[in-house]
Amino acid sequence: MSALPNDPAGGLERGRDFTERLALLLSQYREFDEPAQDDAASAGSSSNVRSLGRARKVSVSMPEELTAAVQSRVGRGAFSQYVTDAVARQLELDLLAELSGLLDAEHGQVPEELLAEARAAWPDTE
Repeated sequence: MSALPNDPAGGLERGRDFTERLALLLSQYREFDEPAQDDAASAGSSSNVRSLGRARKVSVSMPEELTAAVQSRVGRGAFSQYVTDAVARQLELDLLAELSGLLDAEHGQVPEELLAEARAAWPDTE
């Protein structure tokens, strides 16, 4: 996002639109990520994506080597779930990146001294 939210040329309005769109996307993702009460036990410990309900068949082109690696790891029956889980994780990362950009635009980047303090508090993380 190039315009700052308090930009007199309309950046504030674009910032609100972006915030509203991001809030909607995050709420939709949370719905996907939280299994219903009845589905909680059957959703499995590794993923909550199974509780989404109806599935839509799509065609995706992938390199043969990647397809073979996934199939050898999970088998044919779990291929779709593996790809679904990967796409869900990527969506979450994309939404977090958008949120980070919005926060940077509204509040500026996190000062280096605060980042250094956080790194010192959690030295085992990157």
